[in-house]
Amino acid sequence: PPPPPAPPRPDKPPLASNPGVPAPLEGVYTDRGAAQRGEPLRGLIALPIHDEPGLLRTIQELYDPTSPRFRQYPSADELHQRHSPPEDDVRVVTEWLASKGLKVGAVATNRLLIQFTGTVGQFNDAFGVTVRVMERKPPQAGNQPHDVYGLTETITVPKSIEDRIFALVGLDLDHDAHDTVPPEADSPVGAPANVEDGYTPQQIAAGYGIKPLWERGFRGKGIKLGVVVGGTFHLKDTRAFWKTWGIDRADPTSINTLGPPRYRIREANLDVQWAGAIAPEADLIVYSGPDARNTSMLFTYNEAIARNEVSVITNSFAHREDSEPRAVRRMYSASSMMGAALGITLAAASGDSAGVDVPASSPYVTAVGGTLLGLIGERVVWETAWSHSGSGPSLTIPVPEWQRGIQGIGDKRATVDVALNSGMGNWYMWLGEWYSNIGTSFASPMFAGLIAVVNDARDDEGKPRVGFLNSLLYTRPEIQRTFRDVTEGHTVDKEGNVKYRAGRGWDMVTGWGAPDAQGLLRTLP
Repeated sequence: PPPPPAPPRPDKPPLASNPGVPAPLEGVYTDRGAAQRGEPLRGLIALPIHDEPGLLRTIQELYDPTSPRFRQYPSADELHQRHSPPEDDVRVVTEWLASKGLKVGAVATNRLLIQFTGTVGQFNDAFGVTVRVMERKPPQAGNQPHDVYGLTETITVPKSIEDRIFALVGLDLDHDAHDTVPPEADSPVGAPANVEDGYTPQQIAAGYGIKPLWERGFRGKGIKLGVVVGGTFHLKDTRAFWKTWGIDRADPTSINTLGPPRYRIREANLDVQWAGAIAPEADLIVYSGPDARNTSMLFTYNEAIARNEVSVITNSFAHREDSEPRAVRRMYSASSMMGAALGITLAAASGDSAGVDVPASSPYVTAVGGTLLGLIGERVVWETAWSHSGSGPSLTIPVPEWQRGIQGIGDKRATVDVALNSGMGNWYMWLGEWYSNIGTSFASPMFAGLIAVVNDARDDEGKPRVGFLNSLLYTRPEIQRTFRDVTEGHTVDKEGNVKYRAGRGWDMVTGWGAPDAQGLLRTLP
């Protein structure tokens, strides 16, 4: 018998208005023709949050200092019972996929995502479309084009399925059958000869008020810090990086969300190395997707939140908002909303192409932009905006209530919220070699480590973890005053024209400016 109809959800957009798979887009996606029916693929189906208005009310109460529910975070089981999609809806959708020959590989802990695999032909027949191969040209300079799957038609599914799902939010080529993670080579311990060409963890900790908390004994002990990556990192590099800079800490715990990682990625190395260096006693948990494709990264990000094992998460695998389908942007924000309700501080790199990136565009994520930090030793002498720091108004997400009324913000969520060094080199190790590099990919793990250290100190004072930061940051002047206001510099577009300028108070380029760990500890309620 056909599945029973789903309860009406008047706030759920129709599938046709909510595309979640790439379509041809000039300068980004070029249609190369129909994919071969026998080729393997993998995809993600997203289900809607249950009672989203109720979830929004919960978040408002959790972060209102006058509310009796202030920072009384629910458990994951409590939250999922109230706001995850019903188990019956998941069952109906998974059974329908199986009836079409598609194999369900994983269901997210919070039931928001269903991952499946099959062939192009099975997908075409199930969803009434023809999968296309498209060449994707990444917006960031230096990244090579690669093939992705896309659609030029709207998917069609039975009404009993359409009523239960939010969107198809991922469709990717299968992993390369030859992708393997090679054995690790040894990584030498010892500072680079030209050490002055990049900043060390101790310098960054001094520049953002973290080192004084270290000296008081607050180094992240007892705090769990999550790092979301595609692929995996090089453990011997990571150990050598920490040991070189005098950081004696435990190895990270690795959790593979969709099977084993297929390769190592530089991005994963620097994220893990810097998060662990800034919070040297925090328990580091690395959530690894098999690769950095959308189906892998979205599922892994959501799963890191849904498992509710950590109090802070950093994600530097940023994707330009204008090149991601609308439903993907919205799904990242839906997952982030669940994270805010659980009391997780979510930090994401704002990107390096002077545009807006996801997941930083979500109002429930602290978008971490970039600065150029001038240090002499461990003393700050200047700080300006970095010209390539991702920033600007979201294309999709409406302006949150707490950003209304701020000069320069219109009717869309504006990024960034905070900013740390991204334009002056930061050291990291890759395959036994030292590199000094730039990018907001460094700024996000730095900020996440800062929050982990603050959480350690708050725990010592008997206070709950920080959780969702943005609403308090935008509405409490005493918190804003602890930031080092970055008033000079600007971002530029790809033609070299000025986009946004830094200025007094909040600005698109640097948000409220550079955070100070001591100031946040002192002023956050």
